[in-house]
This record gives sequence, C-alpha cells and structure tokens, in this order.
Amino acid sequence: MHNRFYSIVDSIGKVETKMRNSSVLTCVAVCFTMSMLYMVYNWHFKTDPGKCEHYVDGSSFKSTKHMPTIQKFISGLSAPVFKGDIFRERPDISRPRQISHTKDDTLNCTHWAVMTTIYSPSSAVQLLAADSTWCLVIAADTKTPKKEIYLSAIKRPVNVKFLTLEEQDALYPEISTLIPRAHFGRKNIGYLYAIHHGAKLIWDFDDDNLGVVNDSILQENWKYLTVCSEYKYNLLNPYPYFVVNESYTWPRGIPLEDIRNKDIIPKLCQSSRPIKVGVVQSLANLQPDVDAIYRFTRDTPFNFGATTESHLPVVLPSGVYAPFNAQATLWMEPAFKYLALPISVHGRVSDIWRSYFTQFFLHRENMRLAFVPPYVTQYRNVHEILGDFNAENDIYQKVKRLADLLSLLQNSNYVDNISFLYAELYSRGYIEIEDVEFIQVWVDTL
Repeated sequence: MHNRFYSIVDSIGKVETKMRNSSVLTCVAVCFTMSMLYMVYNWHFKTDPGKCEHYVDGSSFKSTKHMPTIQKFISGLSAPVFKGDIFRERPDISRPRQISHTKDDTLNCTHWAVMTTIYSPSSAVQLLAADSTWCLVIAADTKTPKKEIYLSAIKRPVNVKFLTLEEQDALYPEISTLIPRAHFGRKNIGYLYAIHHGAKLIWDFDDDNLGVVNDSILQENWKYLTVCSEYKYNLLNPYPYFVVNESYTWPRGIPLEDIRNKDIIPKLCQSSRPIKVGVVQSLANLQPDVDAIYRFTRDTPFNFGATTESHLPVVLPSGVYAPFNAQATLWMEPAFKYLALPISVHGRVSDIWRSYFTQFFLHRENMRLAFVPPYVTQYRNVHEILGDFNAENDIYQKVKRLADLLSLLQNSNYVDNISFLYAELYSRGYIEIEDVEFIQVWVDTL
C-alpha cells in the first residue's frame, strides 16, 4: 500500500510539472486530487488491520479495525501533570554536625537590611545606607562589583557591611560551601550575619525596590483586615484588595489553576484583635511582583490604587496561604529561623517556596502573615520575560500541590521541624538533596 501510494503521488507530480503553466484550474484540480488520495490513504491506514504495528515511540500495539491514526494518537496525548507523590526515599536527617562560624563585631544593630546584587549601588541602597536607623549587609556574588569599588560608590557607607565571597567562606565555611555561586541563595549568608549581629527586624529586599516598611504599623492595638467568617479555602489572593485596574490580578506564586478563582478573594472585615505577626509583605508600585504569564497577558507596569493612608493591612487567618517574596518583606525575630532560601531551585522559585514553607510553621506557632499597601516602588532591573517564564516553571507545575500538601500536613505530628519538612518535600520532588543538607546546616548555624 505504501509503495502504491508514493507511486501515484510521483505520477501526479510529473503531470503537475508539465501542466504547471497551463491554467490555474488545472493546478487546483491536481491539488484537490492529491488531497483526496491522501485522505483515502489515511482512511486505509486507519481501518485496515495489520497496516500499523507500532506507536510513534516504537512500542507495539495490537491492530484493531478502528485503530486511530498516528496524527490523532499524537494530538490526543496530554503531557504528564506533577502529582507531588512520594517517589524516592526520605533522606536521613539525624546525623550530628559540628558547625563553626566566626562573629565579626564591626557592626551590631537591631534593624538590618539584607540583599545580594550584581549591580552598582542603586537608589534603594543609597537610601538605606543613609538611614541611621538601619544597618545594611550585602552578600556579594561572582558578578558583584569589587568591594572597594562598590563601597566607594555609596555616599554614606557607615552602617554598611559588604561580605565578599572569601569573607562569606571564612565566616560561615560549612554553609557557604553548600550554597552555589551565582545563585540567589547567597542571600542566606546575609541573613545569618544579621541574626548574629543583633537583628530584631530584618528588611529582606532587592536593590531595585526603593523604600522600606515603617515598622510602627505593628504597634499595639493596630487595625487590620482579615477574613470575615469561616473560610474553607487554603489560599487567598491579596492583590485585588489593594485596587488594581484589571479584571484578574494575582501575585507571583498563586497557582495558575486559581488565577481566575474568585472564591479565594473572600470578603474582609476590620479587626483590632491582638495577633502576632511574623512577616509583613509590602506590595510594590510601578513593577509589582507578578509572574511571567501575567507580564505576557496583562498590562504592566501599574500602580496599586491603595495607599498606606487609604487602606489597612490584610492579615491572613491561620491555615490560609498566600505567596510572598524576598523583594520587600519585613521579618520579625520569632520568624528568623524560617528565612532560609532553598538553593536547589531557581531564584524565581526559591523565595516562593520559602514563603509557603514559612507559613506552614507560622500557622503552627500562631503567627500571621500581613500584606500592606505599597511602601516601595520597584524600578525593575533588566529581565528577559521568556527567561522568567522558564525559570518559574516549578511554580506553575507544582505550587497547587504544594499548598494542598502543607494543608494536609498542618495538623500532623510527623513534620515537627523544618528539617523534617525538607526531607518530606525532597521525597516528593519539590526540592533536591542539596537543600536537605543545606537546611540542617542552616539550623545548626543559627
């Protein structure tokens, strides 16, 4: 059958060549005839038993009278979906470790700002360096400007600590060895330095976010918004409350399955009931933190309509998750132990994973996550949006399952510390073995 078909096609091709210039009608007739022959061939290939013995991947199947065509077989397939099931053994996390670190007494502050960068000092860096209430630690990486050049460009570098890679290795040898070079996770060294040098508050920021949260909002009897009544969902989308001129809006880290889900935008009511806040996420104007899909399909840049004068903070109830970032967040001391950024995933996934892991323990310790109107404006560093899309793939594929898993484990006694949680997440494919080793060293270094 195959030979007969190709012989017919070859003959028609020769005729078509001879008649190419005769008339348009003839060409149309030839094309129509070839199409009909292909349909007849395809029908025969589809219905005649024994004419097709293998799938396109080489595996065999039993011929039937109504075997689908190869084209239909390919188009009918759906790509596999991440399930988050256990597929590998949980690693041993019981090995004792001896961790050493050296304290540098040059700076000791209660308010620390932490960042890593590959750029020269930005306006955000200049602002914090000039603010006497803050100390700033910069965890350098492979592409960061040299220490002398960087510090000389800061107008007032009095309360600034610049940690070169060599200094990071000397201060925290075990954990610095585990964190890859050229990775967002170098920021972890900055967190540890701040914690070991008197921090009571840590402003976790990127150098393209100009501004800082005013911690006075957390004074006693402060007012905030929270879910009015019983809430059956484990996710909440905070962005619509802060007034966005879009029919749908969402932060980076909300599952794609829920970006149009109005059920996770519940009614909020004012409260002044005493609560303990662990983390405060400031929204950002101009270039808010949204994922690549948002940037491809929605209007950016944009500003939130809410201001610190017009809108109260939004506090999530216990057991409810929302993603927060490492671009503009204020951390309270009781939550410091959860600052660790995973190192085995891309930087655009790392802070989102951390946000979900952190909330798992905030809920257990009766602490809350708060979102506040923009205290910062993001003048976004150069990004390739398609590159961001590729980097965020784990979020798109896995975050829905992650939130559901954490909700399932919330009241379980099995996961009683962050090392156990990392081991569980490794067994399900959310992180890799490097993170299991890293988190144990992190805990022992605190």
